[in-house]
Amino acid sequence: MGSFEKALAEQDWQALGVLDSKLQHAIPKIKQQPLTVADKQQLQRLNMLYSTMIAAGEREKAHTQQQIQQQECNKEGVLAYLQNS
Repeated sequence: MGSFEKALAEQDWQALGVLDSKLQHAIPKIKQQPLTVADKQQLQRLNMLYSTMIAAGEREKAHTQQQIQQQECNKEGVLAYLQNS
C-alpha cells in the first residue's frame, strides 16, 4: 500500500491509474479467498485510500476544467481585441 499512498500524496495520476488497474484485476481473486481480520482491516484501509484517490481525481478534474474554461475566455477576449484593432 505504500506505493498507493505515495502516488496519491504526489498526485501521480499515471501511477494511480496503473495501481487502479492492478486493483481491479486483484479484487475477484481476493473475493474468492477466506479473509482474516487483518486482511479485512487492510481492505478497509485500501478502500479509504481509494475513496481519497477518487475525491482527489474529481478535484483535479474540476480544476483542469476551470483552467480550460479560463483559457477559452482569454482566447475569446484576444480574438475580440484583434478584431477591433
